[in-house]
Amino acid sequence: MGKFRHHSNFAKSAPATAYRFPFVCLGCRKSFKYPSSLQVKHCPQCKGEMVMLGRKFSAPKSKDTAQWEKINLLVAHGFRFYAVYEPSHWGGMRVVEYPNTLAEARLFVVKYASAVARQRPNHALLPEPGAAAVPKGDA
Repeated sequence: MGKFRHHSNFAKSAPATAYRFPFVCLGCRKSFKYPSSLQVKHCPQCKGEMVMLGRKFSAPKSKDTAQWEKINLLVAHGFRFYAVYEPSHWGGMRVVEYPNTLAEARLFVVKYASAVARQRPNHALLPEPGAAAVPKGDA
């Protein structure tokens, strides 16, 4: 048998890499991935505040204004692209897919308004009231 070496003699491992979450700037329609943080992040391009969304969020192209209007509507109503559940016919819960169009998003916001309170909070990352403008025609 060799000599026993105490664990303090071994090099310390680097801290585990944190998951990276999408932070979205609704003003310039850009998405950047950063580790989760309660500090407000600012857009590197326009210096506006960014909103942290769920890890499964996939940003559309910045030229796709219809999709960004949909995202703006959902974020303005408190949906942060975390899973939304509804009861299934067999007694369990099933994950609801997020809408594909702005018209579907308007119905989604009304139908699942109670789910916003159950989503993961983004405490300091929530935009100030009126920061995420709701498209005209919504009330």
